[in-house]
Amino acid sequence: MPNRLGRFVVALLALIASLCTAAGCGGSSGDGPSASSPSQAALVPWPLFGRVPERTHYLPAKERFLDPPLKEAWSINTHALIEFPPAIANGVAYVVNKYGNAKAVRLNDRKILWERNTNPKDKGKPTDVTGPVYDEGKVFFADVDGDLVAVDAKSGTEVWKRKLVGHLESSPMAVGGTLYLGTDKTNVVAVRASDGKVLWQFNSPAAIKASPSFHDGRLYVADYESGVFCLAVKNGKLIWRTNTSKAPPFGKGGFFSSPAIAFGRVYAARDDGTVFAFDEASGKVDWSFPTNNFVYGSPAVARVPGTPPSVYIGSYDEHLYALDARSGKQRWRFDVGGPVPGTSTVIGHTVYASSFKTRETVGVDARTHRKTFEMKQAGYTPMVSDGRRLYLIGYYELVGLQPTRP
Repeated sequence: MPNRLGRFVVALLALIASLCTAAGCGGSSGDGPSASSPSQAALVPWPLFGRVPERTHYLPAKERFLDPPLKEAWSINTHALIEFPPAIANGVAYVVNKYGNAKAVRLNDRKILWERNTNPKDKGKPTDVTGPVYDEGKVFFADVDGDLVAVDAKSGTEVWKRKLVGHLESSPMAVGGTLYLGTDKTNVVAVRASDGKVLWQFNSPAAIKASPSFHDGRLYVADYESGVFCLAVKNGKLIWRTNTSKAPPFGKGGFFSSPAIAFGRVYAARDDGTVFAFDEASGKVDWSFPTNNFVYGSPAVARVPGTPPSVYIGSYDEHLYALDARSGKQRWRFDVGGPVPGTSTVIGHTVYASSFKTRETVGVDARTHRKTFEMKQAGYTPMVSDGRRLYLIGYYELVGLQPTRP
């Protein structure tokens, strides 16, 4: 009898497990790709700078095949600086260089689907285009001249163009059919994505060069005079504002760094090298951490399996830092060999950073703190992924990297 009962229990558990697997139990779409090989993995969008509206710059992965070793599958030369990573959706990367030359690249075979200049009146001149964003069949580009442009994602034809007051250095974000971005005329602007109509504007005390982030009905923005603030996305009403020059550890500086939201906090770095964590609800400074030089990149935040919630950020002091996201204490630091000018990203178990001094991008295992990847390509935000491959953004080139781990 006990043996029969035992066999029944084992069979029942096996049946439950099989049903659970078929139903997708034990995870959610936010858990990242899960498959036995890259070709079987589901495509994952990376539609904007930071990947998600919280701008965490993190793609979790249940399987290890997205981690190094990696090999080059193909590359495309855009012939000018790529300052921001491409927007990736539905197997296509939308990449734009400093001159406003945009390409739609099919990622499985690097075929160019279309090309266009997002600012033809300045063709041949640098226009300082910000990070592209994909949303509901459109791709949006903003440039320093104040133009916000929407193009059809399939054809590249212009859908609408809106001239905003001031220079645009802030990468747009799309949430719920609305675009949000900042201007150097101290405005946060909400624009309807379907036709470019301005829905509301909020006037901040200083220019906004960082990109806004979103979580749970709130917009988080940092300005260029030490301020971080929170707005209601519906109407732009101010919820809280914190002037970091008037709170410990004091000091002063502006924010190029775009906020990242996770673990109940807002993380951003002032350009004097101070990394901050703010309480998401109140704006109170929870902790700060001083690097030893400028920081212009945005923080990546992740809870990589086997590690505590962490903030990863590079500094001009030539180090990549891993900080405990709850306390701000340094977990480890890695000597990159040169100033880190941009934003690190975390894909799977690996943190990627780059330096123009070394002309190299490196990958560091988040758990062992050891270098597991290096390539002689350097960029501001060096790596993104679609869940099947990784894509290195070099100074001029977009490089497709094929995982070699089985």
